Amino acid sequence: METTPKQKISFLVLRSLGSLIFIMAGLSHFVKTAGAAARLEKAPFAHLATWMAPAETLIILSGIGLLVGGFMLLAGFKTRLAAAGLLAILIPITLTVQIGSGDYGPLFKNVALIGLLIFFILNGALYYSVDTLLEQRKRIVPMPARQNGYVTIVAVGLMVLLGSCATTSAQNPTQQGITHTTASTNYAVLISQPNHLKAAVNTAEEMTKDSKYNRDSFVVMACGKSVEAFKKNGAMAAEIAKGRAAGVRYMLCGMSLKQFNITAADLVDGVEITPNGLTYMFDLKQKGYTTVEL
Repeated sequence: METTPKQKISFLVLRSLGSLIFIMAGLSHFVKTAGAAARLEKAPFAHLATWMAPAETLIILSGIGLLVGGFMLLAGFKTRLAAAGLLAILIPITLTVQIGSGDYGPLFKNVALIGLLIFFILNGALYYSVDTLLEQRKRIVPMPARQNGYVTIVAVGLMVLLGSCATTSAQNPTQQGITHTTASTNYAVLISQPNHLKAAVNTAEEMTKDSKYNRDSFVVMACGKSVEAFKKNGAMAAEIAKGRAAGVRYMLCGMSLKQFNITAADLVDGVEITPNGLTYMFDLKQKGYTTVEL
């Protein structure tokens, strides 16, 4: 028998109103977590659930499941899967909290919802849903074979034409004035001990602009005890000078300087201070720097 438009709308109303129950229940698990956990702990069969995890954890996890499943059911997306997931949450709740509580209203409400979920497990979303839309797209009649043949011929012809143009360009780069350049790379090294400075400077000297690393900027970010290496008249003065000659930019963590009671006046010339060395490294990462920590 053919389904009428009003009957199709009735299925949509049933799915929408039913899904709202699960969505509101999921929100309640987050808004009133403590109360829901207390009810679970006082339930006659609470031990059937709380052996797996604390009551509050179970309430939060079930709330996430109710929200995700409720919205999937509302949209009619993976309807059978969403209904099955909600059923897997609803049955344990009914067995542990509702049975034996003496309040039969919520118990039979859950029984009715179980029947609703079984309906959608067996039938799917039926009408006005994402599942229906996806199914309709799968049923779109493909182009006739003859048209497919024409499209293939045109596509192959274009590929051959573009390939010949590319070959000509590759064979005559000087005539066309093409200059190929490789983008340079920026690097940053995070050090935490004074002796790390020597390794960082040696790395900077090796990774030059003309090397395979095509290095542009090189930052040494000093955090922790490594900031002591940058004190005036320190043992690392020669390494610092070598690094500066290799184009190294020295950044020092303000929090670490404060921790080791080092002021800006105690530092060698040419270094920069940033309030937080770790966040500075994250900033460099976002700017495309290749970073490493020693």
